[in-house]
Amino acid sequence: MVAKTEVETIQLKYELFELPTPQHKAGLAGFVLLLESLRLRKVSPLPEISLTATTAEITFTEESMQVIFDDIYDAQEVKVESRSKWKGKEPLDVVERIVKDRSGKEKKQKYFVYESIQPRGAFLETYFPDGDGQWLKLWRDMLWRILRGIPATRKVYEERAEGKPSSLANETWVELGKARKDAESNKLRSSSISSSLYLGAQDVNGERVKFRGRVEHNFLLHFWTIVALLFDARSVKLDGDTDDCGFVIVIPEPAHLEYFTEEIARLLRELDTTKAGYRPRAALIHIPEEGGLEYLYHLARHRTGQHDLSDCIVAVEVLQMQKQGNNVRALAAERIEPRQHLLDQYEVIRTGCWNPFFRSLRIRNLLRDELWFTNATELFANYPWEFFIQSIGKTPGRLPFYGADVMRKFRGIESDLQQRKATTMSVGDRDNELSRRIYRVIRQYVSKRSEEKSGHSFEDFKAGKGGKAYRDAREAVARDAFLAMRGRRAEDFVEYFTGSICAVPHFLPEEEYLAVTDALLHDTDRVKTLSMLALSATSYLSEPKKDEGGSK
Repeated sequence: MVAKTEVETIQLKYELFELPTPQHKAGLAGFVLLLESLRLRKVSPLPEISLTATTAEITFTEESMQVIFDDIYDAQEVKVESRSKWKGKEPLDVVERIVKDRSGKEKKQKYFVYESIQPRGAFLETYFPDGDGQWLKLWRDMLWRILRGIPATRKVYEERAEGKPSSLANETWVELGKARKDAESNKLRSSSISSSLYLGAQDVNGERVKFRGRVEHNFLLHFWTIVALLFDARSVKLDGDTDDCGFVIVIPEPAHLEYFTEEIARLLRELDTTKAGYRPRAALIHIPEEGGLEYLYHLARHRTGQHDLSDCIVAVEVLQMQKQGNNVRALAAERIEPRQHLLDQYEVIRTGCWNPFFRSLRIRNLLRDELWFTNATELFANYPWEFFIQSIGKTPGRLPFYGADVMRKFRGIESDLQQRKATTMSVGDRDNELSRRIYRVIRQYVSKRSEEKSGHSFEDFKAGKGGKAYRDAREAVARDAFLAMRGRRAEDFVEYFTGSICAVPHFLPEEEYLAVTDALLHDTDRVKTLSMLALSATSYLSEPKKDEGGSK
C-alpha cells in the first residue's frame, strides 16, 4: 500500500509542443475526451481543466484522481467462447453450434466456454456509433494482444473487475505529489515507462539507457488510446485468402487541442459500422500506411469551421504491432503529415481501388511521390499470373479483380487528358500520355488477336454472341503476352514488343507512334511495366448478355 500524501490538490500544467512524443500529446487530447465522456455519463467528482489551443491546466483532488483511474481501467468478468482450449485453464462448459464454412455448407463446431476479464471501455462506448460493438471489440482485442499481451500486466483491470478501487490512482497521486515537492527545489522527478503504456518501451535499450520520463508526462500515457484509431492488418495469401498481420495503431500528434478534440470526437461518432465478419469493414487494411491516410482523410472529411487540417493536427504516427509467441513486435513504423494534395489523391484511390495489391501499390507510390505504376513488376514476379489476368475458375474469387482497378485508372487518365486537351501539358501529363498510348497499343493487340482466335468481335461478345469462345480467347491472348513479357528483360523485351505487339496494326498518329518507339528504346522498364498493367486491364471482361444458346 502506497502511503498517502498531505496535499489536497495537485495541479498539472502542460504545453502541447513541449511534450516529448506524439503518444504523450495524444494522451493529453485523450484525457480531454475522457473528461467529456465522464461529464456525459454524469460521473463525479471530476478534475478541473482549463484549456487553450496549446496549453492545459488540470487540477486534481485525490477523489477526482480515483474517478479517472477507476474509469480508464474499469473491467468486468464475461464468458467467452473459444474454438481451442486455453492452456492451463479448464473450460466452464463446452457447446456445439452450427456454423457455415466458406462454401456456405453447414457443419457442427465445438466451442469451449471460459470466464475472462474484459476491459469495459465506457469512455469509448460514449463516442462509438455502435456503442459496445465491433469498434470497441477491436480496441479490447488490441489491448489484450499488444499493450497488455502479457497476462501479468492485466492486474490493474482484474482489481476493477473485482469491484476494487484502482490502486494506480493512489500510486500516481503520491508520485505526482513528490514531483511537485521536487519541483519546488528545481528538481525533475522521473519514473520508468512501461511497454503497456508506451509502444516500444523497454527496461533498457541496446545502449543500456533506461526508459524513463517525467512523472507528470508519464501520467498522460494512460489516455492516448482514446484518440488513436485502430485497424486490423491483413496480408493476401496465394489462394486469395488473408492472414492476420496484427494491428495497425494510428497515433495523432495534435496541433491545436481545442480544434483537435472537437474533430476527433466527431470522427469517432461517425465511424462506419458496416460489418465484415467480427470486425468493422472500415478497419480492415492491407498496409499500415493506409491506416494513417484513413485517419487524416476522416479527420479532414469531418472537419468543420474555417481552419485547415494542418491547424488541427501536425501528423500521425503509424505503428504495425503483432504478438508473436510471447513477444510483441513492431513490424512497421511510418509518419504521415497532412497535405491537401496527398488527401485529394488518396480520396481517388480509396473510392476507385478495391484490389488490395493495386490499392497498396497506389498508396505507397503516392506517399513516396512516385509515378502510380512504379514497382508494379515486382508484384507480377511474386504472384501467379491468375491474380492479374482474368481467368474464370482460376483468378481468386475472394478478391476484387486487379485488372478492373487498372482499367479504371487508364480510363481516368484518358478522361483527364481529354479534359485538358487545350491546356499546356505538365510533366505529369506527359507521363500520362505515355500511359494512354501504351494502353491503346495493348488494347488493340488483345482485341485483334482475340477476334482472330475466337472468330467473334468484342461487339459480338457485348451482344451475347459467342461469349465463352471470345472470353477464352481473350484470356489466352492476354495471358500469353503477360507471361512472355514477365520473363523478358531489356533487348529481349524490345524484340518481343516490336515483333509481336506491334505486328498488329495500331493506327496511331505518327507523333504518338514515334513517342512510343522512343520510350521503348530509352525507357524500356517503364514501357514493360505499363504494358503488363495494360494486359491486366484488357483481360477484364464484365458479364455480357446471354446469347441464344445460353452461353455467356
